[in-house]
Amino acid sequence: MLKKAICSMALFAAVISFAETESAPNYHGTPKRTILDYGPFTNPAVVKRNAASTPATGTCGNPAAGCLFYGGDFLFDPFSANVANGLANESTSFVPGTPYGAATWVAFTVPEKEVWEVTGLFTNDMSDYGVLDQSPSQPTSVAYWAVMQGVEPGIPGTIVASGTSPATSTPTGRAAFDLIEFTIQVTGLAFELTPGSYWMTVVPVCTNTGNPYCGEVFFENDVEYINTLPTNAYGPPEPVDASFFDSPYFGVIFDPTNGPLGACGGLGCDAFSAGVLGKAFK
Repeated sequence: MLKKAICSMALFAAVISFAETESAPNYHGTPKRTILDYGPFTNPAVVKRNAASTPATGTCGNPAAGCLFYGGDFLFDPFSANVANGLANESTSFVPGTPYGAATWVAFTVPEKEVWEVTGLFTNDMSDYGVLDQSPSQPTSVAYWAVMQGVEPGIPGTIVASGTSPATSTPTGRAAFDLIEFTIQVTGLAFELTPGSYWMTVVPVCTNTGNPYCGEVFFENDVEYINTLPTNAYGPPEPVDASFFDSPYFGVIFDPTNGPLGACGGLGCDAFSAGVLGKAFK
């Protein structure tokens, strides 16, 4: 199992300091699909931690807290031969689009003989600042979310549920590639999923193009299943090599994320750090 680890931002000053001292790559040149597309990095394995950071709700290995599925933590392992990476996941002035400029669709499974009552969804994303934008007409931060069935390479599936909802952005305490990890989460949802295969996405949305933070970057973090489950993974194991990348901005229609011809060009992206909240009924 592979992963990367990242720094937290309790205060904005901490984030700015991180960006200034780490000689960050120029993420705001020509937009690219993956984190590694911005390399080479002088030290991609750098691990930063802040013990005072608030654990993200995405670390949801506790069923009492309403966790149904979590793919696991983004962790950098310097001794692993696997590649840490992440895919663009945003609707910003940097990668614009409606309902998104780029989205990573993460595979998950509802087990047989269960019905899931979904109340929330989240993705763990690398970002330069992690701010969800606001505007006078949209006073709360929002994210686009959706769950889909029947996705195939080059073919969108059927939307089961979707919307644009108030969202939170919470630092996880992990950081790598000169970026910081945030949990982008929507709650207050109410829909049911019967047994089967599904794909989910949660995409941070810019609503105020006059806000400079609308030009930041978000990358959905990958995780790697090697011999054991990723740290804090919970629920039905995430299907490996089953996720998709869709992006009107990059001219991609539901490309597989993995493999030499996939969206990540064979550099990671076998599975992703995302999750589903709610209750299971049998």
